[in-house]
Amino acid sequence: MKKTKRNSLIIVLVVVLLALAIGYAAFSSTLTINGNVNGAASWDIKFTEAKLLAADGTTTADTSYGTATISEDGLTVTATIKLSYPGDGVILQTVVTNNGQIPAKLKSVDITNPTSADVKVTPATPTEGEELVAGGKCTTQYVIKWDSNSKATSVSDTFKVKFTYEQNTTDFNGTGAHTNA
Repeated sequence: MKKTKRNSLIIVLVVVLLALAIGYAAFSSTLTINGNVNGAASWDIKFTEAKLLAADGTTTADTSYGTATISEDGLTVTATIKLSYPGDGVILQTVVTNNGQIPAKLKSVDITNPTSADVKVTPATPTEGEELVAGGKCTTQYVIKWDSNSKATSVSDTFKVKFTYEQNTTDFNGTGAHTNA
């Protein structure tokens, strides 16, 4: 009898546990979030224009002043400038374009002026930290002049202007939140 009572009690307990499990399952839900994330951006900053201008800064200079050409990859401008006499000069104008999708800022401008005192390069450079938005352009001009006080009968020198751009984006710093209403 004891055995039958004990077996009956076990069966009743199992039935009660099954009823509780079924009742709990009837009042529970599983919620799922599925998502896909895609991202793509391009970095494409380069020289898109380079030309020599006359003293007024708007008229294209005569070809006797030389040439300004852009490399095939758009990362270098080579200016071959021919000045005729002390006091003669020309303006080199360049345009940097951000064809990419990422805004950029000018990290640094490094200028190596001619070593000769007879040639002066006066840049009108953009300011470090200046933003170049996606699709934006930056135009700069450089006056290259043979010093009018020079006694030299010829000049030959080089100069270099190097722009370094970096991405100008803001990190996402969002925080999730949970509230009960």
